[in-house]
Amino acid sequence: MTDDIRDRIRERIVTVHAPDLAGENIPRDYDLLTSGVIDSLSLLALVEWIQSSFDVPVTDVEISPSNFRTIDAIADFIETNTGQRI
Repeated sequence: MTDDIRDRIRERIVTVHAPDLAGENIPRDYDLLTSGVIDSLSLLALVEWIQSSFDVPVTDVEISPSNFRTIDAIADFIETNTGQRI
């Protein structure tokens, strides 16, 4: 199921935040922040999607680059905050 979650995250990022990357396979460790795929406004939209899609509460303190830098980091954050293996 882990890959399914990562695929959902990748699909969301390409569909909403980086449509110019459509059709490309974004690596799981691709730096979404440094590359400019995710900026401060799109990060807030991504957090909102995570909260509604995975029923994961996200506090202001948890909105840090380390939790949202890569697809793997986002999936790990979701896993940690749902208390189950995804």
